[in-house]
Amino acid sequence: MSTSVFINPTAFEAGLEAAYRMRSTTSETQTAAFERFAKLGLPNRRVEGWKWSDFHNALRTRDIAAGRVEGERPSSAFDALNPVEFLIEDGRIHLPEGAAPSALRFGVVDPVGTIAELEAHSIVALNVAMTRKALGVEIADGAVLDRPVHIRHINTGAGQSFAQTLVRVGKGADVTLIETYEGRNKGFYSHLNHMAVRDGAKIRRYVLQNKGADCIIHGVCAAKVEAAANFSQTSLSTGAGLSRHETIVHFWGDDAAANLNSAALVADKRHADFTSIILHKEESGTVRQLHKGVATDRGRAIFQGKFEVERKAQKTDAQMTANALLLTDGAEANHKPELEIYADDVECAHGSTCGALDSDALFYLRQRGLSATQARALLIEAFAGEAIAAIDRDDIRSVFEKKLNDWLEAHA
Repeated sequence: MSTSVFINPTAFEAGLEAAYRMRSTTSETQTAAFERFAKLGLPNRRVEGWKWSDFHNALRTRDIAAGRVEGERPSSAFDALNPVEFLIEDGRIHLPEGAAPSALRFGVVDPVGTIAELEAHSIVALNVAMTRKALGVEIADGAVLDRPVHIRHINTGAGQSFAQTLVRVGKGADVTLIETYEGRNKGFYSHLNHMAVRDGAKIRRYVLQNKGADCIIHGVCAAKVEAAANFSQTSLSTGAGLSRHETIVHFWGDDAAANLNSAALVADKRHADFTSIILHKEESGTVRQLHKGVATDRGRAIFQGKFEVERKAQKTDAQMTANALLLTDGAEANHKPELEIYADDVECAHGSTCGALDSDALFYLRQRGLSATQARALLIEAFAGEAIAAIDRDDIRSVFEKKLNDWLEAHA
């Protein structure tokens, strides 16, 4: 029997190694990635950038061999949009049935490595090592898709699963991408999305995560944005036992733009982490980023955002705002906005606030006939709703608003 690559492995690491060695084929890239993960280990609170999201502690005793639970697949809140729907169920890829737009190419492809900036990211390394197949999606140059693309991440039972998505938006193309994380399982799910947004292209990405309280989720979207291209993203998460969604955006051409809005609604010890890095490598990049966190009943909302502006990236215009609302004692919000700027002709700023509901505003609404619950819900809706108000499609925005209202009914 071969010697373990781990030193004093946890139950999770031992299970991972057993599963990895049982595979019939692995590429050199995957072998190197698994060895890199073994060296790095799962991130823990002593690692900068992970002190509020300790995956080592959450996963060390997890049984990765637990099987899936068969059951009827739930309907999607986005069915009415007639999307081109892809399913990634427990890591297995199901391609759309029926006709798809001719400008949309897709298929199951071999997984790939990752970008240099994520080489030292241990969960990304683990994903590269363990993913068996990836979903490839390509939008042709100049195409404007009238149907959104919907990727449903569905997990059942316990155990662990890994998936990759490779998305290429051709020059001048325009596409709407929806990603939903679904299922009430007790397992661990890791997803890596590599995206290329070519010159002059536009992509609007909407992420909705509403998993169970026992789930552990990690997702990374790494987007290369070229000249005059636009990457727009709106995310809403009600957390999980531990969830972290990372967005890495690199501006590789002049006049690139990104808009990132996110909202975390967490209660009952749920944990939602939104972490992002925007790297400006060329001139005249524009970023607007807004985060809203609402926490109650020992819920934990995390936001970490960083703008990196290289010397060549003059005339950068980047603004970041993160606001948190704590509804009860014991609720927690942690923010870490950062600027790292090497250019001198830029306009970059960030701001962060954390507080409770305004007692004067509550009193004002109560005086006009609203109950205490109604007044609280109205103020929370106005606060968190700002992050989803910019969604320019009514049918998509209404789904996000319903998720927000459902959460308010349960926790306001």
